[in-house]
Formats: sequence, structure tokens, C-alpha cells
Amino acid sequence: MAAAAKIPSGVTIWNAMRDELLMNMYQLPFTTLPPTIFHVYLHPADYDRIEGIVPRIISELQKALSEEVRKTNEGRARPAGMLSRLIEHEEAGPIEVPATGWDVHIHADRNDGLKPGELGIESMLPLPAPVEFGGPPTTRIVKAVISNTGRSSTTIEVQQPAPPPRMATDQSTTERATLRYDDEQGAHLFSMRKDTLSVGRGGSAVWVDVQVVTTTKVSREHFRLRRDASGAFFIQDLSAWGTSVNGEPLPPAIPGQDGVLQPGAERPLIPPARIELADALVVHFEAPQGLRTEVRPQT
Repeated sequence: MAAAAKIPSGVTIWNAMRDELLMNMYQLPFTTLPPTIFHVYLHPADYDRIEGIVPRIISELQKALSEEVRKTNEGRARPAGMLSRLIEHEEAGPIEVPATGWDVHIHADRNDGLKPGELGIESMLPLPAPVEFGGPPTTRIVKAVISNTGRSSTTIEVQQPAPPPRMATDQSTTERATLRYDDEQGAHLFSMRKDTLSVGRGGSAVWVDVQVVTTTKVSREHFRLRRDASGAFFIQDLSAWGTSVNGEPLPPAIPGQDGVLQPGAERPLIPPARIELADALVVHFEAPQGLRTEVRPQT
């Protein structure tokens, strides 16, 4: 009888994350850029065992990342140092700690992609636009699965969306709005405490702020919400099966030349609102009285 798979510990998660950090850096003439965003996925049964201490694990992982960068920077001049083995130039510049801190998330894998005991880690490194080609900036995404037989990974680069017109944004964590919904795991109430968020089923390759557990008619990333500096809200469809607001369909996502869905046009979202995801799930959107800003529909 095969032995039960061992649940990944905090140390196991850290060891795997440290490997992803050191293997996936990008060297510039004077600095070295590390991946700054990490999404860790565990089999749902493994996640359930640690769910109560996930915030503590994330906090310690963030501290460990900064400490690892500090130690690596201090030892980068040593001929046999880890950094000189992992990136090409012997005199690599110091690794840059992200100014806004490390963005670390731990999720249950809801896509049946991981077996008990396995880890999935998605690391993301925003890269500047290539000057010689004048192309858009991209994000390098490395998706790795770590099991007792080793590590496998894939690497892709995706184009970063064009930035919206520059405007003042609210950096506080004040509640902007709430999203209330019922999925296969029961009733949920999500507090929107930043100016953008995404909603969908999520998964190992797609991270969302609000992950719903429901039919596959709901896309991995189904829709996005945005709040501008004036307090007005906007919604955008990214799904295959459509999104409606108060019974009115949003402009749909359209396949691009490569077959990948491109987001539909943004539309104003006036709270309170009923957001319907592919006739499969309803999200009730509400905002505090002071944030209910009337806006004119976009053309």
C-alpha cells in the first residue's frame, strides 16, 4: 500500500519559492530584477489543513524573500556564490527588492491540476519594453509544479495591458464596495479594498481576487471591476459565456488573431447592481452611499 503523500510544510513551500526566486531573475547592467509576485497552489485537502495559518505563512515568506535577497547580495562577489551560478554575468548587479514589497498568495488548486503533496508555484516578473524594437512591456510568468519526483515548469511572456490615463488613486485600504454571492461552497461577502479587482474561477495559471467555485460556464477570469479617482465604478467582461448587469449584457470579450479572448469594452457600474455570470452565478454589488457616483455611459 502506497504511503500517504506528505502535506507541504511552510519550510517546503519556502524552499520551493526560494528556488523560483533564484532561477527566474532578469539581469540589467546595474541591477538584477527578481520575480515580485508569487502564487502558491496546493491540493485542496492540503490547503484545508493550513488554511487557518495562511496569513502567517505569507508574512514569513515575505520576510524570507527579503532576507534571501540580502544574503545573496552580500555574497554575490564570491566566485562560488549562488548568484554567479544562476545568472550569466559573474559581476551581476545587486538584486532589487520591490519597492512595494513582495506580493505573495496561497490558494487551493480548484482545477484538479495537483495531487496531494504537490506544490504549484507561479512567479511573475514584469519586464520593461525592449528598447531596440519599441515593443510593449511584458510579464514573464514561470509556472512550476514541484513533486517528490522533481520540478517541471513552463515559461510564457504576456503583454502588459496599456496603462490607463494617469490619475490620482486612493492607496488606502478603505472599503470601496462589497460583493455578495452564493457558490457551491455557500454564501460569501467580499470587501473591495483596492481600486481594481477581478472575479472568476481562477486557477493555477489565472489568479483572481475573488475566486468562485461553480460551473465551468464561468470563466477563469470572468470580469474586472475598476474604481476611478472620482469614485465611479466600471466593469469589463473577459468571459466566453458573457456577463450581464441588471439584465443588460456587457460588450463581450472577442477572440483576437491568436484565438485568445480580448476584454470587452468597459461600461459604468452604478451600485447597487446585480451582476450575472453566464446565467450560472449572481454577484450583488453594493457601495457605501458616499461612493455612489453617477456616470454617463461610454460610447
